[in-house]
Amino acid sequence: MRARHGRGAVIAIVGLALLAVVSYTGYAGTTVYQQLESGRRQLVAAQAGISAAARSADPTELRVSADQLRQAERDFSDAGRRARNDPALRLAAGFPAAGRNLDAIAHLAGIGADMSRAGEEAAAVAIQVAALKQQYAGRTLTPDDLQVVLRQAQGIARDYSASTQAIGQQLRAAHRERALVKTTNLVGPLKDAYGALDRALAEADTAFLRFQDVRQVLSDFMGVRLPA
Repeated sequence: MRARHGRGAVIAIVGLALLAVVSYTGYAGTTVYQQLESGRRQLVAAQAGISAAARSADPTELRVSADQLRQAERDFSDAGRRARNDPALRLAAGFPAAGRNLDAIAHLAGIGADMSRAGEEAAAVAIQVAALKQQYAGRTLTPDDLQVVLRQAQGIARDYSASTQAIGQQLRAAHRERALVKTTNLVGPLKDAYGALDRALAEADTAFLRFQDVRQVLSDFMGVRLPA
């Protein structure tokens, strides 16, 4: 009778331990999702702010966007670390289907962090350009003014050539990470997330090509066509 009671106690303890593991795994997975979602919201908000600032040329609005991009990078980086290193999630990754999806989540977080860092570099340049627009706000630009602006634009191009290179590096890193993921066997919501990501990467590539043309960027912000 005592032996049977002892076995029952052991089974109960094992059951509680398994329940704790399952609960923690669920908690860890929920935390990763929340970090990814927070990063996505911050990134979307920053993109909207930068687009609005392209019309208003408000450096304050751009600084808010830069802060959002930094928070997005932190959120995505935290999600990626947890997805890769959390003991319970790595245990779950031992099952092939779960492993594929967890790896895809980790790569998704990495790409989000890469894109956030690229955005931070772009925002830093945009803040300088917005300050230049404020310098000439309310004035009708003369041909001489345009030449001065062009020289200042060339100065910005020299000062931020490193930023342009960094943006290119981050986008290339994002594409390398994306190439590691096949979406065929992913769960539906994750597959949809990668579809949205692919569109965002294509838009980022196009924006980067335009971003490299400092004269065009300044023309857009200043609202005038600068001389070649």
